[in-house]
Amino acid sequence: MIPHQEIQGIIFDLDGTLYRMRWYMRPLLTFKVFPKVLRLPRFLKERGKFAGREMNSRENLFNTLCEAVSLREKCSKEEIYSWIHTSFYPAFVSTMPFFRNSRPGLNDMLNKLYKSGIKLGVLSDYDHVEQRLQKLQIPTSIFTIMTSAESFGALKPCARPLLEIADKWHLTPAQVLVIGDRDDTDGEAARSAGMNFLQIRDSGSKNDTAGSWDEVQRFCEQITNTK
Repeated sequence: MIPHQEIQGIIFDLDGTLYRMRWYMRPLLTFKVFPKVLRLPRFLKERGKFAGREMNSRENLFNTLCEAVSLREKCSKEEIYSWIHTSFYPAFVSTMPFFRNSRPGLNDMLNKLYKSGIKLGVLSDYDHVEQRLQKLQIPTSIFTIMTSAESFGALKPCARPLLEIADKWHLTPAQVLVIGDRDDTDGEAARSAGMNFLQIRDSGSKNDTAGSWDEVQRFCEQITNTK
């Protein structure tokens, strides 16, 4: 069991965690990056190969990723870099309003945690975190850190981004709880960092570190009650 009385900081994943993923995410993105619809799955597949690889910096990650995608697309890596930032990310940000309020009671839960003195952060695998939170109408002022694994050059399940956040908070890993929807990325990163992990499960079997959204809310309420 997670010792909720010891938790002083919570790092949330974003996609699938602060909003519930729906089947229409990929079709929406595909429509919004038209006409380069085949580039999207190629980009995501190549990007997936960097999961858990320590690339040391954002620049090194993007240089290597763009080169890999450019070979498949038979174009320059500069074109891929431009497409990521002028097409993919604007499209991604623009899908967020479709997922507003998919976690009932989220903002109330976050505000209670904030008022109880818990440090709150968001670590997404993808960039443009603050803009996406704003589109989701999740208050950004309650988070002291809103960042991405991309910005560290270390995609999940690399532990370094989590450890650097804890260091900025002046907390030990044991005092930090990671909440995410994927055990293979969020959970593995948390365990590697020596942090507690709570998984949101929208379907499927549960275990000691996984629960429904309602159960996650109840656990967070227990944390506030100990402060």
